[in-house]
Amino acid sequence: MLGHLAAADYLRLLTTAPERLRICANPTCGLRFHDVSRNGTRRWCSSTGCGNRAKAARHYARRTARAS
Repeated sequence: MLGHLAAADYLRLLTTAPERLRICANPTCGLRFHDVSRNGTRRWCSSTGCGNRAKAARHYARRTARAS
Protein backbone atom coordinates (compact mmCIF):
# COMPACT_ATOMS: atom_id res chain seq x y z
CA MET A 1 0.00 0.00 0.00
CA LEU A 2 2.85 2.37 0.81
CA GLY A 3 4.38 1.89 -2.64
CA HIS A 4 1.03 2.64 -4.25
CA LEU A 5 0.72 5.90 -2.30
CA ALA A 6 4.28 6.91 -3.24
CA ALA A 7 3.58 6.20 -6.91
CA ALA A 8 0.33 8.17 -6.76
CA ASP A 9 2.14 11.15 -5.19
CA TYR A 10 4.87 10.97 -7.83
CA LEU A 11 2.30 10.96 -10.64
CA ARG A 12 0.49 13.89 -9.02
CA LEU A 13 3.74 15.85 -8.91
CA LEU A 14 4.43 15.02 -12.54
CA THR A 15 1.13 16.60 -13.56
CA THR A 16 1.07 19.58 -11.16
CA ALA A 17 4.73 20.66 -10.85
CA PRO A 18 7.04 18.76 -13.20
CA GLU A 19 9.61 21.59 -13.21
CA ARG A 20 10.13 21.07 -9.47
CA LEU A 21 11.14 17.40 -9.75
CA ARG A 22 14.92 17.16 -9.71
CA ILE A 23 17.68 14.57 -9.70
CA CYS A 24 20.33 14.92 -7.00
CA ALA A 25 23.50 16.63 -8.26
CA ASN A 26 25.68 13.99 -6.61
CA PRO A 27 26.72 11.70 -9.51
CA THR A 28 26.77 8.64 -7.26
CA CYS A 29 23.31 9.29 -5.73
CA GLY A 30 20.70 9.66 -8.47
CA LEU A 31 17.74 10.10 -6.09
CA ARG A 32 14.85 12.23 -7.24
CA PHE A 33 13.28 14.86 -5.00
CA HIS A 34 10.64 17.56 -5.03
CA ASP A 35 12.29 20.98 -4.89
CA VAL A 36 10.35 23.01 -2.33
CA SER A 37 12.90 25.83 -2.06
CA ARG A 38 11.58 29.34 -2.55
CA ASN A 39 13.58 30.11 -5.70
CA GLY A 40 13.64 26.57 -7.10
CA THR A 41 17.41 26.08 -7.19
CA ARG A 42 17.90 23.18 -4.79
CA ARG A 43 20.53 20.72 -6.09
CA TRP A 44 20.89 18.01 -3.44
CA CYS A 45 18.48 15.35 -2.19
CA SER A 46 19.28 16.36 1.41
CA SER A 47 21.45 18.99 2.99
CA THR A 48 22.75 16.55 5.61
CA GLY A 49 23.69 13.85 3.10
CA CYS A 50 24.82 14.63 -0.41
CA GLY A 51 24.85 18.42 -0.03
CA ASN A 52 26.97 18.36 3.10
CA ARG A 53 29.45 15.91 1.54
CA ALA A 54 29.84 18.14 -1.52
CA LYS A 55 30.34 21.26 0.60
CA ALA A 56 32.87 19.48 2.81
CA ALA A 57 34.78 18.22 -0.24
CA ARG A 58 34.97 21.75 -1.71
CA HIS A 59 36.14 23.14 1.62
CA TYR A 60 38.82 20.45 1.92
CA ALA A 61 40.00 21.14 -1.65
CA ARG A 62 40.30 24.88 -0.92
CA ARG A 63 42.25 24.28 2.29
CA THR A 64 44.69 21.84 0.69
CA ALA A 65 45.18 24.16 -2.32
CA ARG A 66 46.08 27.05 0.00
CA ALA A 67 48.50 24.89 1.99
CA SER A 68 50.54 23.91 -1.06
